Amino acid sequence: MPHCQRLSTNFGVVCRAGAKLALGAVLALVGFWGAAGADTILNQSTIVGLPTVAAPSTFTFTATATEALTLTLTDFQVPAAFTSLQVAVTQNDTLVGSAAADSSHMATVAIAAVAGNVYVLNVVGTPDTTQGYGSFGACVTRNSDTTAGQCVAPYSFSGNLQTPSTPSNNGVSTLDTSFAATSSGTYQVTLTDDAFPIALQSVSATIFNGATQIGGVISSGAATPVTLTGGTTYSLLVAAQAAAAPQAGLYGVHITDPSGAVVFDRTLPVGSLGASTVVNNTSAQALTLSLMDFAYPAPLASLQTAVTSGGLLALGELNSAGTLPNIMAPQGRLEIWQYATAGASPGVYSLSLAGATASLLSTTQVVNPGNNVSSGAFAFVVNLPAAGAYNLSVSDFAFPVPLQSLSSTIAQNGVLLTADGSGNFMATAAGPTVVLVNATAPASGGGIFAVTVESTSSPAQILLDQTQAVGGVFNTQLLTYGASGNYLATLNDLGFPTAFQNLAVVVSQGGVVLGKIYGHGSFPIMATPGQYVLTFVATPGAQNYGLYSINIASALPTVMFTASSNTVGAGQPATLTWSSQNATACTASGDTGWTGPEPTSGSTSIAISGTETLTLTCNGPGGTSNPASVTVTATPAASSGGGGGGTLDIALLSLLAATLGARQRHRTLSAKKRSLLR
Repeated sequence: MPHCQRLSTNFGVVCRAGAKLALGAVLALVGFWGAAGADTILNQSTIVGLPTVAAPSTFTFTATATEALTLTLTDFQVPAAFTSLQVAVTQNDTLVGSAAADSSHMATVAIAAVAGNVYVLNVVGTPDTTQGYGSFGACVTRNSDTTAGQCVAPYSFSGNLQTPSTPSNNGVSTLDTSFAATSSGTYQVTLTDDAFPIALQSVSATIFNGATQIGGVISSGAATPVTLTGGTTYSLLVAAQAAAAPQAGLYGVHITDPSGAVVFDRTLPVGSLGASTVVNNTSAQALTLSLMDFAYPAPLASLQTAVTSGGLLALGELNSAGTLPNIMAPQGRLEIWQYATAGASPGVYSLSLAGATASLLSTTQVVNPGNNVSSGAFAFVVNLPAAGAYNLSVSDFAFPVPLQSLSSTIAQNGVLLTADGSGNFMATAAGPTVVLVNATAPASGGGIFAVTVESTSSPAQILLDQTQAVGGVFNTQLLTYGASGNYLATLNDLGFPTAFQNLAVVVSQGGVVLGKIYGHGSFPIMATPGQYVLTFVATPGAQNYGLYSINIASALPTVMFTASSNTVGAGQPATLTWSSQNATACTASGDTGWTGPEPTSGSTSIAISGTETLTLTCNGPGGTSNPASVTVTATPAASSGGGGGGTLDIALLSLLAATLGARQRHRTLSAKKRSLLR
């Protein structure tokens, strides 16, 4: 099925088919900038992986002090060692450090923490192929601690990486894994049939120590006590058979030691049930689960969803469209399972899981007859504020190359709305409206298109502005700018664990491309208040994961500064002319007549008495410009030369006459003084 993600509760849903990015360390999907003096709009890094590999695990902490820290990543080797395990630490758009677990199954990264900085720990790895998952710990210690290995609890976490399950066509799924007994005594093994989408035909489990079976066959239902020996690794075998129709199911395994501590805790799909969507619940809270069938082009034959945590019973389940409030969910990893089938015509549905203040997941999906996935079918949902006239636009960005075909339809309450050649249509009522787009990728590579819906009233209001990649993996991000200004968008490949094969970003607004970067680099954005869409298209390298950063900040001021001439006569003026961009104030330095504050553009004259270097520096929201300088040299007055006649300059003659006159007056005055003294 296509994978979709709501970018904002106010701006609709985007659905993307085909390969999708496993996203980690994705900070807020909606960025807001409203202060006129702010200089950074977006500053973050994102870890991505191909859909066939274990989703990255991320953890964020805020440093409370400026100090030296050490991160130690440990492969717990439970149930088996990772084939590879790596960690990267990022701070905003900067890679602080990275490391891979070695033969000791450990890796360390030094962190020079600064108080108030937010750090993200990004863990990726390849679990053992037989087990399909593995467990790790990320312990952050203070270098100044006298107690070695003392983890700073708010900075440390543990987790697991799990390879997505591959659906089977025969309705049978088996699990062959292992777990370690922590102490000797009675363990409680709970095998649960989640009856999703319906009850399994059968499910049973057995525990072995080598070739010796421990206890008997464990059936689903109440917890089964099993006596185990501490320090021993046991094999766990599970066999599950889905019902004949549908050939899909879900079960969980939950094992606790004599103290009640959990030693194994997983929920697994059976048969054709697809892999779960994993979300991180940042705190224990009540969640609301919602499911909607848009009945377009036709209602779905079945529609169900369930939320699980570990291997216990589902936290919440919907067997049809509706809303389930007050699902009490613990902090940590949650899995959302989806099952939908179409009749003779395709269908579209949406799913959301949200807390009181934030959404954990919002997705829209297209289901085709026979439950076949069409890589070119995409659905977008927009909430129209009222009945009336609107405009739909679907445009091909032709990046990196044009799509082979692109077409769209729009419907409300299951009824097709007619749009004219310009995309104008009439909505019969307020509420959710579905845009269904069919696109064919280029013969090689992929492409990007945009979907916008806006009111036709004046001024026009953009209600939906989303982008979609076809034939590639991608991620989109919605930004809202609160003020006008000139900004610089910078994309970088951070090279973890290896460089991307392909990496690009496109910034658009209302279906219009404002700038794009391929590989890495920067481009300017002249922004006005409004909504902008960032579309990232990426193909990770040989290790199937990649880490990129994006920074959008006020552009650094630039200065143009010139002098009318490089040389002037001694004491004569030079005309200085300057202009700047992205600046709010400038400062002059150099000659005594060229110091202090100056406007951001202007012209003035400065008398030059020698060789003068004059400098101008400007400041703005983006920082301080590089100094701009000019050098002007004063040349001495021309000499008349010596010997051999010539003519005297009239001004010089006047000066000599005045000097002689002054001397004569001085002599006359002195003679009078001497006469009086006699």
